[in-house]
Amino acid sequence: MAQSREIGLFVVKMFPMTSLKELLVSNGFDAAVTDMADFISTTVDKQSGLTGMALKGAMAAATKVDSDILSKGSRRVLPEMAESLDPLWQEYTAGGGTDFGAHLAANKDRALDAILNVADRNADSISVPGLSKVYKGVRGKAAKVIEQELPAIGQLVEKHAK
Repeated sequence: MAQSREIGLFVVKMFPMTSLKELLVSNGFDAAVTDMADFISTTVDKQSGLTGMALKGAMAAATKVDSDILSKGSRRVLPEMAESLDPLWQEYTAGGGTDFGAHLAANKDRALDAILNVADRNADSISVPGLSKVYKGVRGKAAKVIEQELPAIGQLVEKHAK
């Protein structure tokens, strides 16, 4: 429902903006979950060196506990991540942006904080013994990877929000 507000001689109609979470959940959420799980798997697989060993080891430990953990985790975290990224989404859409990934990269500190805060909250509530410890052990390495992948994360989110 639009609200009206008088500004001088003009009446401005204001329409509430749809949240990123609402868009993501209502526009093929299952496809978004599948794409996010695939993205995580692909991103971890392409890592090398010590970071790659640590992230691959953490993912192997997690999938040993539950072979479908990436899909389940994506289904759980994606709505929270969308909610956390919503202020950046609102700025992006209000500014007529054309690439949400570029917007996240341009605002990397805020975007990274939004994503990691969700990950941290969820890691704190893991009920499987040992997995929380594994997450804490790789968090710093994961943060660097997430920062590099902000453009791809933004593009994935935007694809499913439109």
